[in-house]
Amino acid sequence: MPTTSAHSPKTKVTITLSPDLVRQLDALLDSPEAGSRSRLVEEALRRWLRHRAQKELERQTEEYYLALSGAERKEDKQWSKIAARSGKDLWDE
Repeated sequence: MPTTSAHSPKTKVTITLSPDLVRQLDALLDSPEAGSRSRLVEEALRRWLRHRAQKELERQTEEYYLALSGAERKEDKQWSKIAARSGKDLWDE
């Protein structure tokens, strides 16, 4: 059942963790920025989700470039050269 507070609406969930993972989590609580178990788990989950999203973007980008025809690859190289020259011109000013 969702619970919220006036400061930041959150949903309460219950998870079951292995004892060794809880010990490692609790060891992190000694650092001042750790806050609470909930904060540590939330931050770890956010980082994991960002990592997954990044990996998916990399997979899609690779898939896109592998699917290019020869003509599309040639055009992409030309645009890359133009962009590199433009960037160099901007930085050399």
